[in-house]
Amino acid sequence: MIDFSFIPLKKLSLDILNSLDTRYELEEVISLNSSDELSLYIKLLGGKLIESSLTGIEAVDKSWTISGKLKILQETELDDFYQQWLSKSGRENNMDEYCQIISLNSFLVTLNKAKNKVVLQNTP
Repeated sequence: MIDFSFIPLKKLSLDILNSLDTRYELEEVISLNSSDELSLYIKLLGGKLIESSLTGIEAVDKSWTISGKLKILQETELDDFYQQWLSKSGRENNMDEYCQIISLNSFLVTLNKAKNKVVLQNTP
């Protein structure tokens, strides 16, 4: 599994991204099998993943930004989204998977307010 950190930033700043304490306070992390799954996840939420030119970020293999606002799911939409996600991704139906979707969905309110929505692929 690969951990992907979603980080809301007012401005793109390597200083903030390289401050692990600050980064940990700002981020929401999900675990997926690949960057293709990440791209699918973002697409299902109505956004687009754009490869970033940010380099030299500590403990990070790759970085992206998200264009557009991501759809915040209402409680009544979560089950349908979850079933769609499982169908398209081939991931397993389990409580960890469902909780990950709920947790990120709650975080999207904060993420969507940010001028820069950054996603980092953390080094294992």
